[in-house]
Amino acid sequence: MKQLRKAIRLCAVLLAVMMLLPILYGGYSLARYGRRWRTSEYNTYQTGMKSSVIAGNIYDRAGVLLATTDPASRSRVYPGPEDQRRALAHVVGNARGTVKNAVETFMADYLYGANMSYAERFTQTMQGELRGDDLTLTIDSGLQAYIASIFPADKNGAVVVMNYRTGEIYAMNSFPTFDPASSAYVGINQALNRATRWLSAPGSTFKIVTLAAALQNMPDAEERTYECTGGLSFGEHQRTVRDYGGTVHGALTLRRAFTQSCNSTFAALACEMGDRALRRTAEAFGIGDDFTFRDLVVENSAYAVTDQELLGADLAWTGAGQHQLSLSPLHMCMIASCIANDGVMMEPRLLLSAVSPTGVQRAAFESVAYRTALPAQTAQIIRGYMRDVVTGGTGRSAQVPGLSICAKTGTAEIDTQEKDNAWFVGFIENGSLPVAVCVVVADSGTGGSVAAPIAQEIFRYVTRK
Repeated sequence: MKQLRKAIRLCAVLLAVMMLLPILYGGYSLARYGRRWRTSEYNTYQTGMKSSVIAGNIYDRAGVLLATTDPASRSRVYPGPEDQRRALAHVVGNARGTVKNAVETFMADYLYGANMSYAERFTQTMQGELRGDDLTLTIDSGLQAYIASIFPADKNGAVVVMNYRTGEIYAMNSFPTFDPASSAYVGINQALNRATRWLSAPGSTFKIVTLAAALQNMPDAEERTYECTGGLSFGEHQRTVRDYGGTVHGALTLRRAFTQSCNSTFAALACEMGDRALRRTAEAFGIGDDFTFRDLVVENSAYAVTDQELLGADLAWTGAGQHQLSLSPLHMCMIASCIANDGVMMEPRLLLSAVSPTGVQRAAFESVAYRTALPAQTAQIIRGYMRDVVTGGTGRSAQVPGLSICAKTGTAEIDTQEKDNAWFVGFIENGSLPVAVCVVVADSGTGGSVAAPIAQEIFRYVTRK
């Protein structure tokens, strides 16, 4: 009889746990992913709100109107010249929700009044209409349009400009683009926000991470002399990590290897440190994280497609910025910003404020530190290396007189493309002008010759503001 009672109690406990776990997980999921669920196109409640509420306005940081609603037709209107509308298409979105997780969809709970109280809803109903909140973004529409005007017209790619101290996104361009005011069909290629959702090997810009790993795991890394013979060969299938254009750098320091972007040296560093050390540093920079930011959705980056330890040529190519690495332009901009910000990576922010028709502030900008990736002293060393890249290395085309610019270029080889993807990440080393930039031009050439000059023009533009 006692055994029966024990069995019954055990079953009761197990049943209670089984009932409690889904509730706890549901609460956790709602807190973590609630915005994504509420703004999903499959949320019928949200669809109903759109049919009964006049959506709020969307402004840029200077108060420029980017989207509004025609009270008579209830249709969304995107004012301003066409070049500005096209430049902002992937940030703002359009009424049809073509761009997944653009402001029009991801922040629909604000725009369509999902957060208004019952009292507010009653008052607005008595006044004859329901109206959602107005949003002010961190985006600078002038900068966004300028970037679109200097980006190669026939190329795909992305540009991100952010404040490395606060995480404010000043520009988030994606190419190709489209006109949100047009009813013309928008293809998948145009709808993809390449700044946040497109993943690629970042080429030599990843050497920032490899350098950080070497500085933290190899005490004598800066004192040693490295020998570059133009390539590093491995026995398996005669695989060789080669330097761009077959360049032979000869004997060089770690600083010089970074400045000249020597693949052989960074491949050798990765192999000497081992996969665990390099992977651990990559994870410290957020690679492999489940990105669930407040204001936007960013595709998760990956170090490799498997958790198995990388060896030989696979590890070597990873250290040089290739193999199975996949990062978004926004994440690479966050990594550069982290170096500029003494090792602290800020959460990217897109929303300055959400204000109701009666002046109630639903949301306000708040700067949030996402993680500390490395010690401030290590970040300071890397800044010096990145400064040399611009003054005497592969990033010379990004120089601007009067500015101290730190950067790293990258040239990612893609098997399916005729040309390489050109990458550039960098920042202005100035606390009163804390601007970081990532430029990617797909299927175009080298980072130093294609992406760096675009970054140079962006740096010039922000200094004139």
